[in-house]
Amino acid sequence: MTSLRNRISLVSGLTIVSRFLGLFRDVLFFTCFGVSMIGDAFILAFTLPNLFRRMLGEGTLSSAFIPVYSEVKETHSLQNAHDVLNQVLTRLFLLLCIISIVICLLSWCASNYYWVESQKWVDGLFLNSIIFPYVLLICISAIIVGALNTHKSFFAGAFSPIILNIAMIGGLVFCYFGMSWRGLDLGMALCVSVLVGGIFQAIWPWIQLRRSFDWRWQLNFSTSSGLEKIKGLFVIGAFSAAVSQVNIMVSRFLAYRLEDEGALSYLFLSARLIELPLGVFAISISTVVFPQLSKAFLHARNNDYNHYFARGFRLTMALITPAACGLALLSDSIVSVFFQWGEFGGKDVKFASEVLVISCFALPCYAMAAYFIKAFHSQKNMKVPLHAAVISLCVNFILSVVLMQYYGMIGLAWANVISAFLQTSFLGIKLNVFNFKSLLGEKIFAINSIAISSLFMIGVLWLTILQGYFGESKLSSITELIVLIPLGVLAYGISLTLCGFPELEKYRKKISFGPFNKI
Repeated sequence: MTSLRNRISLVSGLTIVSRFLGLFRDVLFFTCFGVSMIGDAFILAFTLPNLFRRMLGEGTLSSAFIPVYSEVKETHSLQNAHDVLNQVLTRLFLLLCIISIVICLLSWCASNYYWVESQKWVDGLFLNSIIFPYVLLICISAIIVGALNTHKSFFAGAFSPIILNIAMIGGLVFCYFGMSWRGLDLGMALCVSVLVGGIFQAIWPWIQLRRSFDWRWQLNFSTSSGLEKIKGLFVIGAFSAAVSQVNIMVSRFLAYRLEDEGALSYLFLSARLIELPLGVFAISISTVVFPQLSKAFLHARNNDYNHYFARGFRLTMALITPAACGLALLSDSIVSVFFQWGEFGGKDVKFASEVLVISCFALPCYAMAAYFIKAFHSQKNMKVPLHAAVISLCVNFILSVVLMQYYGMIGLAWANVISAFLQTSFLGIKLNVFNFKSLLGEKIFAINSIAISSLFMIGVLWLTILQGYFGESKLSSITELIVLIPLGVLAYGISLTLCGFPELEKYRKKISFGPFNKI
């Protein structure tokens, strides 16, 4: 348990650094671009490589690769596992080279030969023709990181996003403040910065796997039973990942079509803010627990599987739920303090915070959906996540088209929330690891403790806000965050401890509050 806790702490710690660097990167982005056509164009351009990244790198292929690589390593030898890795990388490299060339040429031609008339679509396609090769670099990196994870080496994977953030921050600082570049020139420079970051993201785990586990890269066009298993798992999972990413693209394309200026930027900003706790807590936990679940399922150790699943579940919910509540309650101050600089004004703060509050309702759903999908992948079950993704896509598309007609970007935000809730509910029902009764009644899931503690935290923060201690200035907003965030953490932590949360049980036993010990 200690080693698992240490690995989660390592991944979470590096992810915290990454997410805060990402937050600083986004602050710089909106400071430099504001809510502008070029800013929206870059966001749209970066969406397409992210679609392929989720399918062919960090998402489905990695989830299909890790259990098979681990199985070959344990049942055969490390060299056999490395052969499977080389077989996967060889095919992935060739496929992504072809895709990158085709997409870049099509995007460049569309933007230069006036296949589209709207200037914002021209800019978006042109930037996509520069940035798309990033998918080749990050997907290669993701597979190598997956191999490292099976060796219980999580540093390279957790450090990888930090590299990208540093590259993008450096590019923005140098080009905007140093070179005084603006508009499309700055957008092009940011695309190049992404590519530079991607190169180092691929090099870092490559060197670590080579030095620590004696891996040697070589082109390998041969086949094996392990490769065939990966193909079988990947084909179904790829459709699931594709559907999920198309879901994101649908929302962004529809937002890009809205007449509301900056609608895509507001939706993107809210998504980035909820990704902070999502990545720090939910993704970190599922990354570490996934190999444990895969190993337990492989050896048919049901008790171990259920134990690891429940622990990951309660840790995810215990961290994500208060984060969602805090983001919603303090949305105005958070957006104002971090983003109201340069080209991003007070009007933008108002619109962005409205979208953020709505998005916070979806945050627990996103976290649990990601965790449930990892659980299905550990069982080598790719069909249920596919069905859930299709349900989410259909609901999101229908609701988005309808609601955007009446409520604009607010309608798009609510469509995302509803589709995320339905997707998570479907996954939870189909998982068959728990039912509604056991979820609420069994202490191992700790749902009641989390709910009570979250409500207590909300009450403490809400009553404090109502006292009117804080004004509306920038300094007042900073003071509000400095005071209320630690207050909320303290209130939630004390309540969770008194409610007997398993990971805090030893601290509860040390507290002597008389009748409160009976809680």
